[in-house]
Amino acid sequence: MKLSIVSQNLVLGLLSCRSGSAWKADIRADSNRDGLIDIKGDGDLQDKLEWSDKAGAIFLSNIGDTDRRCSKIALAGPPPSDEALAACNDASDDIQRSPRYMAPLMTVPIPSLGDGAWGYVRIFQEIARKNARIFRQEPSGWVLTTNDYRFSANRLREGLHLGIDARDTRRPSGWDGRAEIHFDVQNGLEESHDVVRLRVAPLLAYHHLMPVSEVLATNGNESMTPCQARFVSDLRDILDRPSINKPLWLFNHSDDVWAQDFVEPGYTSMPGPSGPITLQVMIRSSQGSRIAGRQVFEYLRKTGRGAVYSTGGTRDEVDSTGNLETIPPYEYNGNHFPAGRVIDGSHNESYPSFPHIHDYMRAQELQSPLILDTDWLAVGHVDEMVQFLPAAGTQHGWALYIADPMGGIEILQQAIKDGHGNEPAFSRPNGTIPRIAGDVPGISINEMLTDKLIADNERFAKRVDAVQAVLQRETGIKNDEIYQVPMIFTTGVCWDEAEEVSPERNCSTKHAAALYPGVLNGVVLSDSKYLSPNPWGPIINKVDVMKVATDNVYGQAGFEVIYIDDWYSHHEGGGEVHCGTNTIRDPTRPWWDVKSPPRTGEDGGRIEL
Repeated sequence: MKLSIVSQNLVLGLLSCRSGSAWKADIRADSNRDGLIDIKGDGDLQDKLEWSDKAGAIFLSNIGDTDRRCSKIALAGPPPSDEALAACNDASDDIQRSPRYMAPLMTVPIPSLGDGAWGYVRIFQEIARKNARIFRQEPSGWVLTTNDYRFSANRLREGLHLGIDARDTRRPSGWDGRAEIHFDVQNGLEESHDVVRLRVAPLLAYHHLMPVSEVLATNGNESMTPCQARFVSDLRDILDRPSINKPLWLFNHSDDVWAQDFVEPGYTSMPGPSGPITLQVMIRSSQGSRIAGRQVFEYLRKTGRGAVYSTGGTRDEVDSTGNLETIPPYEYNGNHFPAGRVIDGSHNESYPSFPHIHDYMRAQELQSPLILDTDWLAVGHVDEMVQFLPAAGTQHGWALYIADPMGGIEILQQAIKDGHGNEPAFSRPNGTIPRIAGDVPGISINEMLTDKLIADNERFAKRVDAVQAVLQRETGIKNDEIYQVPMIFTTGVCWDEAEEVSPERNCSTKHAAALYPGVLNGVVLSDSKYLSPNPWGPIINKVDVMKVATDNVYGQAGFEVIYIDDWYSHHEGGGEVHCGTNTIRDPTRPWWDVKSPPRTGEDGGRIEL
């Protein structure tokens, strides 16, 4: 229950001066989340004892890798275990390497103290002491302050300027990020006590309303993987266009081309005097046997960018991070998601539990995951069937793009009706990549459009409709803000053992995969540019009818579609452009409730860390 200022001051008064003294201990944090600490007024008093996502002071998990210290250690000797690799970060010992990511703590000066007075600043609970650090500034720099450190009268008279950070994020079992800081002062026979509460900021996933700052992909070696090398070359050319101009970062130490699936870029942030202070945090998938994920710690971490790993997942595709996407911010039916909401795909029939990442993201609380049915898909990732795009003028500022299996079928049916049934069903030529045999099906539209293909897509359409109904029920999105993307799905897709697709899904006659490269499985590069796999549909009257349909549906929301060939690099492996890339984005607004505009240092006395 939130206390009024009057009630809280009464409580603090009862806790503080046992001898009726006019002085009292008073420790404060940025409890009103305006980026400053107010030590003269009462701006930070009302929420001083709050530690929810809606109120109270915030501090950060300081888990970056300044100057790549941990990464260099990991690469210098024998490979450490996954757990040891993840355990090293800027806050894994008692040295303060990145003070920018500390949150300030201050005490109100007590000038009337006697020379023999002393005080303690303590982290109350044992689990919080294990996961949080308090620092004081000395001439030598920032020094860890333990619970038994005694502050002198002189420092208490001036008021303490401290910093607090965390060694870890919120976890599904263990620490929930709450820390209670106690401040005790002894002045002769008089003593006084005060408390302030903070909570570590949640780790959040990006959404597509945020601008792209960097694109990730797996590099390709010309002699070993010419298909991937060609894809990367084409991708770089697209990103170098003046109208896009985005940097490309490449994973160079694995042949796992699915850059979307072994890492989920995210961030954590808190208020600062000049705006939010943000630390990028890369979430490695919980698939321990997926060695490519180690690169997240070995190479992707750096100053201002950390990484986390949560063990316990399986190599099954349900635990790939391609099975995690984010609905942009919305408010509906009493539910408020200021940072967006995570969606996960469930494989309930074959894998009777939620994805492992679900529990971790649920522990962050703010983006409370929504489970969608992806069990009808062979790979089974949410990015195969739904997508969220910026859309000005809509109620939430975004639109839902969702797969339309029967829309794809109807395109082919119309082609046959118009007399083009003998045209090739696929327009991609074979043999255009050196040293790769062509596997593009050489069949006509008539031959491909069987009764079974139509019946399968009717069945898949019902599953998509059920997913759409869940999203409409949860978000309140209107029908005219939902765009149906024509796609066709097929069954019987097979993978080799190296892909580790579960047996019941491999070569399955009931699970779906994109027949044409799935245009929905692309990258939102901006609020007007969309990178799509080239569908290589039938050429009728000199145009690719699948491209025309894609241009039309994305054009309705003002997007220019840019196409890239991913047939051999990704499509044949059951994925597309989105599966083979990843994006780091820039948060555009704070996730917390900003209650008042930032104040000047003269007003609040904020310590600059």
